[in-house]
Parts: sequence; structure tokens; C-alpha cells
Amino acid sequence: MPPRYNLARRKAQEVLRQGKIKSAPVPVETLARLLGAAIRLEPFPGELSGMVMRRPDGTAVIGVNSIEGPTRQRFTIAHELGHLLMHRDEDVHVDERFPFAFRDPKSSKAIDDKEIEANQFAAELLMPESLLRKDLKDVDLDIETDDMVAKLAAKYQVSTQAMTFRLSRLGVVR
Repeated sequence: MPPRYNLARRKAQEVLRQGKIKSAPVPVETLARLLGAAIRLEPFPGELSGMVMRRPDGTAVIGVNSIEGPTRQRFTIAHELGHLLMHRDEDVHVDERFPFAFRDPKSSKAIDDKEIEANQFAAELLMPESLLRKDLKDVDLDIETDDMVAKLAAKYQVSTQAMTFRLSRLGVVR
């Protein structure tokens, strides 16, 4: 089944509405708590960025690599929320009772449909199109506009790479 981009967009918009988010930066940790997920920062070995564990009571724990920078941690939290909301049938387990979804190098390579969906959800959540379009009103962007992209990335508390990719996907970068 191909990635469900529209589902990722709708789920992110629902969370933003539920959290009454009207401006950037999106408080991703607050939204995680609103959705019943606790955040745990831990130093993970290797290249693991994060994971999500569902509890039998319906709550969840999102583990985030404390070694990584703040923008990467925010994206990881949003990515894991995407798994939590869209992939209730995750088949990766640590033991019989707790399904996990991991954010690792594979997740950023657009190979696995679930990883693509979780990345799309994260982009939609952290950089909502409606907020970006307001910020870009009357601004002429092109790929050479590094300073504007950097300002937007700082405002949304995401990496410049994530912001550049998002703006490109929205078709606002010439």
C-alpha cells in the first residue's frame, strides 16, 4: 500500500485543532501529553533517534535520544506521534506485550511506507501549512533565500533542512 499522505495531513491537523495551536513553534511535547504520551529522554547507542511504546492502558511512552539536538528531538517526538496515531498495528516488539516503532536511519530514507507516513505527519505537525502560508504572505522565496529559510526554521524550531524540504513540498520555493 502506498504512503497515505492525506491521512498523515488529516491526523496532524486534528492534533493541531485539539491542541488549539495557532502559532509557531508547535509545542510538540504538550501535544504528546495531550495524546497520552509521556516523553523520556535517554542516550541511545548507535543511530537510534527514538521509539514509541504503547501501554495496555492506552497511554504511551516516547523515547527520544538525548544526545541529539533539540530540533532533531522535536522531529523525533512528532514522528513517533505519527506512528502512535496512524500505525496501531506495529509489528516490531521488544517483548510480547509492547509494540515499538523506531526512528532510525531507515526512517529518513523514504523506504518504508510507515516511516514515510510518520515523517509526513511530523512535517505537517511541526510546520503546518496554514501557519507557514501566513508567514510567507508577501514573501518571494527561492532556493537561494537561505536567510529567510533559516529564520523560518528558527521560528518553527526545526532544522533548516526540514524547513527547506517542507517549503519545497508545499511548492513555495522556486
